[in-house]
Amino acid sequence: MDLSRAKLYLSPRVPFTGISSAYDESHFVFFGVPYDKTSTYKAGSRFAPGSLRDVSANMELYSVRSGVDLERIAVHDWGDVDIVEDLGQTLDRVKSVCSELVESKKVPIMVGGEHSITKAAADSLPPDSGLVSFDAHLDLRDEFLGEKLSHATFMRRVSEQLGPDHIMEVGIRAFSKPELDFTKKSGVTMITPQDLRSAGISKTAQGIRGFLSRFSHSYVTVDIDVLDPAFAPGVGNPEPDGLSTDELLTLVDAAMEKNTVGFDLVEVSPQLDTGQTAAVGVKVIFEAVAALSARSHKT
Repeated sequence: MDLSRAKLYLSPRVPFTGISSAYDESHFVFFGVPYDKTSTYKAGSRFAPGSLRDVSANMELYSVRSGVDLERIAVHDWGDVDIVEDLGQTLDRVKSVCSELVESKKVPIMVGGEHSITKAAADSLPPDSGLVSFDAHLDLRDEFLGEKLSHATFMRRVSEQLGPDHIMEVGIRAFSKPELDFTKKSGVTMITPQDLRSAGISKTAQGIRGFLSRFSHSYVTVDIDVLDPAFAPGVGNPEPDGLSTDELLTLVDAAMEKNTVGFDLVEVSPQLDTGQTAAVGVKVIFEAVAALSARSHKT
């Protein structure tokens, strides 16, 4: 790792959970991207990487859902990406970090920051990758406020990279009519909270697993505003009628298959509540790592 290009863009931080395993011994690598320059309502997700690290050091590490003791899972904290004002340049740095990890057969656990950073992760994915996004919003506008790349358009750019039929969006309940039209004609799979409750949680989880099984590799991204504001009030763009914490954790668990090559959690704005949303965000990360660890060790 002495010649690591990614390390040029990273600064160390107090580690996630308070303990950072050695890089060479770790299958999972945590890093933050404190960027929210394109946020258009309530900014503040740039503070989330530090907040989630603080909260993580004060939460228990045993997963009841997966039966995994996270104290026994080696996770290395690589610090935070040194962001710059320009979104494109910041995403180039994030892509360098993600690409190096994926090529090294490590699983990036990326924490934003705003959701636009997922575009860089998608650009680092190997061929034949599917992506599941848990979000209140489609983020499929072709442009927003004159910009082709922002938190409101990044998934449109991801669809151009991966292919629309390689994308599933879960928890969706906020979008424009052009976004809905694009979804219907392009092949993006959309699941609303109403779809989930009509089909039931088990059938929805089965559908997510079936979707991801079509691809050689998969990536999972969670915008915490997929949750109802009652469960996660500290977000920049809250949308009522969202998922419960139990629904989200169950579906994230379903999405963590052996072919998962990366995961991110974005859009926590810790200054907007008293720590509730950061705690939920940490729980999502814990359960994602636990589920993937459990499945990776199955024969």
